[in-house]
Amino acid sequence: MMTEAEALKALAREDPAVADDARAALRWLTSGGGLEAISLLRLQEFLWYVLPTSWPAPANGHFAVARALSRLLILAGMDRYGDVCASAETEQIIAAYACGQADGVAAYSKALASSHVAPPDTDLLAWSSAMGPEERAAYDACAAAIELAVAARELRVGVSGWKTKRAALVERWLTRSTGEPGADTWLSRISAERIDEWANGHPGERAQMARRVVPRLLEPPVLPGEPLPTLRWLLQHADAGLRLTARHYIAPALVGEAAGMFGWGGHTRGGTRHQELDVFPLHTLRGLAQHEMGAVRRSGTSLVLTRTGRLMAEDAAVRWHIGTAALIGPDDGTDPDFTVAVREAALLVVTLSDGPVSFEELAGRLTGLHAAEGWTSRSGNSLAGAIRSEIHMLRHRLRALQLLDEPAVAGPMALTLTGTGTAAALSALLARALRPRRHLHP
Repeated sequence: MMTEAEALKALAREDPAVADDARAALRWLTSGGGLEAISLLRLQEFLWYVLPTSWPAPANGHFAVARALSRLLILAGMDRYGDVCASAETEQIIAAYACGQADGVAAYSKALASSHVAPPDTDLLAWSSAMGPEERAAYDACAAAIELAVAARELRVGVSGWKTKRAALVERWLTRSTGEPGADTWLSRISAERIDEWANGHPGERAQMARRVVPRLLEPPVLPGEPLPTLRWLLQHADAGLRLTARHYIAPALVGEAAGMFGWGGHTRGGTRHQELDVFPLHTLRGLAQHEMGAVRRSGTSLVLTRTGRLMAEDAAVRWHIGTAALIGPDDGTDPDFTVAVREAALLVVTLSDGPVSFEELAGRLTGLHAAEGWTSRSGNSLAGAIRSEIHMLRHRLRALQLLDEPAVAGPMALTLTGTGTAAALSALLARALRPRRHLHP
């Protein structure tokens, strides 16, 4: 084994040009930190993304740099890392960039996703693709822990159950003290960073409202014994297999049960039978549970629980967390989602209002806010019309979960929340603030 200086000197005697490439690559890879700063994950990211996208050279130049770095690492006794540099996989990924950056990035993403040292998403945390410094530091710490466990044969890649053990290792690192002043955990630091970015990362009215609501997000809610009774009802029936018609709608007897139990009424056909589409809150609830919460799925002529649904049925806290997050919905793409943005802004406005918010007032405020942010209607209709449609859909979600209160004084279309509804809106906003970042836009 050689030191960095000795390895570079030996490489310079072999070929000065190769030594220059290796020295430059090491500087980029470690930011001047030297050989001890290298990890397998960092090396893979450098070879498979940074080198082909940032190094001013054609593909054959990138191959040469990878080989030069491989030789340096082998001279320094870091054969395992050197082998990665000279591997066929690295060569194939670099070659993919010659076909276009999108092809190269796709090859890099696929390879990194299958890398055993890349920290996986767990029940505690889904990693962002656009990480802040705290999250990146936690990601690197978890990757180093995985690499060490593999080297020590505490984690055996490919053995049955190894991915479950790797996820458990990541969760232990996320919840252990970082050892720095304050003795907080990586998970708490990531959460604080995401909330701060949500509230302060962008200018405009949305961020101003977010900053005002942040203190309330961190207060534990006061909830009734069962804050989401309609969702619990659906999950309980799905646990035994919720009956569907031949056309896959909820059976009329169950529709009638829900309509009577939750005061949803609904128009009946022939005065005797309820149909799912006649009781729109139930239809909305089913859609939320099936398509956004992932709590139920259709199996033949029944709705049955998924693994997530079983957890929700058994644990009220899980039911609350997943159920309220669905008020705003997912935003997992690489571009901001208009529907999600409108729901988020609407809940911000309503939770910060001292009283009921009329439909027209809410529509006007949201139209102005989204116009200032540069949104346009994708359907070709007016932005105001698209906003009004989204408000209607949000009202349906709130009614389905029995979170909406509509006092006559504010008009029949006012958006007013019950006490539990306000807590649910705050929970949804917190989930939004803590979401993994897929892009850097509002």
